[in-house]
Amino acid sequence: MQLVYATGQRERDFRIADTRDEVPTEARVYATCTNDATVENIGEVTFQSMSEEEYYALKAQVREARQRAAVKSESEPESAPSLRQFFGKMFSR
Repeated sequence: MQLVYATGQRERDFRIADTRDEVPTEARVYATCTNDATVENIGEVTFQSMSEEEYYALKAQVREARQRAAVKSESEPESAPSLRQFFGKMFSR
């Protein structure tokens, strides 16, 4: 799994992390990528406030995260957790 996140609110600095623990507390996750699926989360307000450069930087990071997830999944054992299990853990209370 690869997470695309950004720090900063006016000028976003997009980065990729392998795990949620690597994402800084103040950062916002914009995409979660696995070999099987990619879930992007860009709200309308955030989208409207993004510059073209930020939008294309985000899309480039998502593309790179997808590639990393594909490479990583090839080297992981078959028992790796699915995206559904990840979101189940994230949103269950």
